[in-house]
Amino acid sequence: MSDSGDQVTSILEQLLSVFWLRPETAIWRYLDIEAMKGFEFEGRSLDFGCGDGVFSFIRAGGRFSAGFDAFQKTEKLDRFYQNVDVYDSYDESYDPLVASSPSYQISVGFDHKANLLRKAAALNFYKETIEGDGNAPLPFDSNSFGSIFSNIVYWLDNPAEVMSELGRILVPGGKICLMLPNETLPQFSFYNSLYAKTKDEQWKWLELLDRGRLSDNIKQSKSDDAWREIFRSAGLSVSHHSQHLPKVVIQAWDIGFRPMFPALMSMVASVDPQKLPSIKAEWVDALRMFANPLTAIGQKNDGSSAFHCYVLTK
Repeated sequence: MSDSGDQVTSILEQLLSVFWLRPETAIWRYLDIEAMKGFEFEGRSLDFGCGDGVFSFIRAGGRFSAGFDAFQKTEKLDRFYQNVDVYDSYDESYDPLVASSPSYQISVGFDHKANLLRKAAALNFYKETIEGDGNAPLPFDSNSFGSIFSNIVYWLDNPAEVMSELGRILVPGGKICLMLPNETLPQFSFYNSLYAKTKDEQWKWLELLDRGRLSDNIKQSKSDDAWREIFRSAGLSVSHHSQHLPKVVIQAWDIGFRPMFPALMSMVASVDPQKLPSIKAEWVDALRMFANPLTAIGQKNDGSSAFHCYVLTK
């Protein structure tokens, strides 16, 4: 197998291990990484909405020991179905168990959640982490970043204003890589198509499945033309555009293991710590049987796929 093939396998393996209780997230993130494989960080770099940093760390070639997962610090699982972010938790015992460092560092990790930034800082992957609100004017000088990555712009209140700010802080000739939802995304959501559109009470229970995820994303779903108009208004031009995450992947993610997450966490907590590594290894082995064909299907994309990947220049 070629080195590039080994790297792809390594990235998927890392994602399945880190997100073993949420494999649908591993598949989504793997396809994100594939979509942005031509993008490189250059100059002073910014991960805008870095969260716990795990995604960007793995994308950069970093590796974790098998004992680590993304669920090491969670809380308020009893409020999971009230849309609480159970990952917004941290204490000094948090240890990401880094096995090998990534091939590069990112200058700044920016996020609005202090607990997630503490997790990100523990990776020693970001030279600096900064807490702030992405909806507000950004605390950075104009023309101060050579490259920016973000997969959270569509979660913010006004993407057009956010794009103007990102354009302001980008140096002339700099690049921004973005993941943004396509106008097709609402069609792929069980909650949206079966309940939000119809208001048929027999589907109201899908609110528990959605938990505000796709229903929030749907608000900012736009066509390629609509996104390009926002970029033009911000003084940015598109140097690369592709689409990824076809319907089957979105619908697998929409259900996935997410509804059972609190119960799965309880089961893991009850397992003998000496037995957990072998149980996790068996679990990940089983996941491969489904993740491998689903990621292969996920690479067959067209204009109906649910997400855009853009590389913009100023």
